[in-house]
Amino acid sequence: MADEIELKFLISDYQEVFNAILSIGEHEKTAYELTVMYDNDKKTLYEDDSRLRLRKIIDLKDDEESCELSYKKPKTREGIKVEEEMEVETSSFKDSEEILARLGYHNVSSYERIRETFRVKTCKVTLDNFPFGYILEIEGEEEDIKNVAKRLNFNLKDNTTKSCDDIYAEICKTNGQEVKKDIRFEDLSLQKLKSQHKNHYD
Repeated sequence: MADEIELKFLISDYQEVFNAILSIGEHEKTAYELTVMYDNDKKTLYEDDSRLRLRKIIDLKDDEESCELSYKKPKTREGIKVEEEMEVETSSFKDSEEILARLGYHNVSSYERIRETFRVKTCKVTLDNFPFGYILEIEGEEEDIKNVAKRLNFNLKDNTTKSCDDIYAEICKTNGQEVKKDIRFEDLSLQKLKSQHKNHYD
């Protein structure tokens, strides 16, 4: 079990931010990810502000597929987000789905994204392309992630501690769109949302 400490920013100029990260760090990976969130009939995890998720990851360079099962629960959403996190690799996405179903958990939501992963000294930096928009995350020790954010010209007050699905729901409500259970690239109605974001990159 480990704590995940992160800064998260919603952005609009994807290429500009991509180039800025590359100027201070190294690009490690480009991957397609499908993340499925689970809960039981009593919504125990939802009520506890916890998340149980199963993720399929396909490396877009070598087409290698992997799978992760994780549990996350925020310790604080004030300022910099800190989460309790447990994560394991599994050998089969399909078998993992079946195990969760037999334990009484069912799919409550899902989302797709393309994730670019970078390393900036001790920090992991990810730039995510979602169907509804772009999100930057910086993970590491608190002072290190603050330093990386400043080097990328982000204002720390623009950090959000919301999950990506909460960000999606907020954007949809702001723009009068239906909040859907499954967030997919094939849903063209979501593409319009990308041009309506406030850009927190100065």
